[in-house]
Amino acid sequence: MPDRALRLGIDIGGTFTDFSLLDDATGELVGLKSPTVPADPARGVLEGLRILLAERRVDPGDIAYLAHGSTIAINTVIQRNGARLGLLVTRGFGDVLELQRLRLPYPVTFTATRPAPLIPRHRVGEVAERILASGAVDTPLDTDGLLAEARRLVETEGAEGLVIAFLNAYRSPRHEAEAKALLAARHPAVPVTASHEVWPQIREYERTLVAILSAYVRPRVAGYLERLEAGLREVGVRAPLHITKSNGGVTTARDARRVTVETLLSGPASGVIGAAHVCRLAGYEDLLTLDMGGTSADIALVRGGQPGSSTEEVVGDFPIVMPAVGVSSIGAGGGSVAWLDAAGVLKVGPRSAGADPGPACYGRGGLEPTLSDAFLGCGFLDPDHFAGDRLPLDPEAAARAMEPLAAALGLDVGRTAEAIVEVATANMYAAVSGVLARYGVDPRDLSLVAFGGAGPIQACFLAREFHLARVIVPPSPGTLSALGALTADVRRDDVRTIHRRLGATLAADLAAAARDMAAQARRWLAEDAPPVPSSVLAFTADLRYVGQAFQIEVPLDPAWLAEPGLGRLRDAFHDRHHRLYAHADRSADVELIDLRATVIGVTPKPSLRRPGRGSGTPAPIGSRPTHYGGARHEAGVYRRRDLLAGHEVRGPALVEQDDTTTLVPAGFVANVDDWGNLVITPGVLLEPA
Repeated sequence: MPDRALRLGIDIGGTFTDFSLLDDATGELVGLKSPTVPADPARGVLEGLRILLAERRVDPGDIAYLAHGSTIAINTVIQRNGARLGLLVTRGFGDVLELQRLRLPYPVTFTATRPAPLIPRHRVGEVAERILASGAVDTPLDTDGLLAEARRLVETEGAEGLVIAFLNAYRSPRHEAEAKALLAARHPAVPVTASHEVWPQIREYERTLVAILSAYVRPRVAGYLERLEAGLREVGVRAPLHITKSNGGVTTARDARRVTVETLLSGPASGVIGAAHVCRLAGYEDLLTLDMGGTSADIALVRGGQPGSSTEEVVGDFPIVMPAVGVSSIGAGGGSVAWLDAAGVLKVGPRSAGADPGPACYGRGGLEPTLSDAFLGCGFLDPDHFAGDRLPLDPEAAARAMEPLAAALGLDVGRTAEAIVEVATANMYAAVSGVLARYGVDPRDLSLVAFGGAGPIQACFLAREFHLARVIVPPSPGTLSALGALTADVRRDDVRTIHRRLGATLAADLAAAARDMAAQARRWLAEDAPPVPSSVLAFTADLRYVGQAFQIEVPLDPAWLAEPGLGRLRDAFHDRHHRLYAHADRSADVELIDLRATVIGVTPKPSLRRPGRGSGTPAPIGSRPTHYGGARHEAGVYRRRDLLAGHEVRGPALVEQDDTTTLVPAGFVANVDDWGNLVITPGVLLEPA
């Protein structure tokens, strides 16, 4: 057993890799930001870990728990550098990836085209077989045709993996299972993925796509995890590796290798989980989270202390119907490049300078102006104390990078830096507006939680636009996503398509399906999940009025299944439909499309150390000239570690710590709460007109 109970969270971003090390006995939390190595992220993790262990004099054997959020899967999809795959489908459905869905992704753009599929048409093979929607066999599986198509895909087209997605396999997987067994025997070196094993839900395009994505990212994710686990053993870490999932849960590395598609939104989900945990301790439960790092800004809603979940997320060009924490990402991070479009209009992002070469101010050969260069030009960053003093910044290089933009805009370099920050704020405003409209939320009911390396600098500018009541900056904002990995519960989601009208004949079958899904959940907890002291199983149902094309998810109490007519489930659907759309037809027939089960293994939540108490306003350690909004401000500079619960800091001010800097603009006031959060409230700048 380790001498100390240490828990380590790791989160890889496009620019920095973040570490959070928690001592369970004392509640002490320390963080570290280390440059990401894009060519070999595992090496970047291990290099940063060695620095953390050396600086904190930690025995790697004392790490008892290790959780990791990764962007390997999502970057593979966005960059389209995954496995070369072949697809086997039911005869007549070879164009499923080309047709996608009827609606174009950008219907108001006359020149819009459908995204190119991950598998081109010539690597799609059609096989004679047919299972009806009832599950009955209409056409037996043509095994000779199957093997012939598979041979063509592997030997002629060079497929490195095969995906099977037959029509109505969600209802009966017999043909997919038979085909997989035959292909595994004939091509043992070629991985085979069957759609019913990944996500057995109605809608053939989405089901096929989820299976393809899982196979597409598997080689890179599995290879990364293998290298990382080997490196951790060399460092001396004996704790098993756990991976965060898109749904906000965590699982073992072995389970993550099996269904790699579940890790697509691993990194963004971790940040939301961490923000919800820290703010829940302080009594804040309705949140708008802003995770702004070096590459992107991720935005999410938390209501009642629980992160919002969605089955409508999009990764790259592709819809993901599996449950995921609802995160919207835009290309607005510290490394986002500022540029002029053909009309001479200033833009920021989505392209990023990344970690290599990085922003011009990093002094690593970057020549293009970025948001970080603008932050430095506005005086928000201390060039001599950045990233824990590990990365000195070059103000002259930042200014040189912005000079061409300044000349083209007819501005001086200082005003150009302000303009870059303002455009980035406008980009985030547009993204947040879409999220709020999608869920029908009044922003004045929310607290903005700012984290990531750049979030606390940008937060008050965004809060001003929405008239938000407060901004919350957690104690370790730059590494909060890594902390989120530590606080995530073990979680598994399952779905079963039913597609029948509510009524007496459905109740017994629905109860049987629920019992079977519960048994599968218990088996997963026992065989594949990390050990947990307790677990919770919850059901929901996807319901709609007969004739509707899309359904809404309604919580389902298993006790309701004992009612022959499912009356309480029907009433719950009407009530939710009315809340969402201000309309409910209680005389109309209702049909159940999918039954969903979620099992949550509750992990022990860390008790973070509270700061000591103080009062009044502490003396700043210095001051620095800043400029924003067309005006100059002499900002007091404070060290975050010197601020105690009860302290107050009035803007203009800068609060510096190893992992980020918090900007408190003129007219804002920051108070330190009992948990060490900076709670920034507005002055006259945020009063509605």
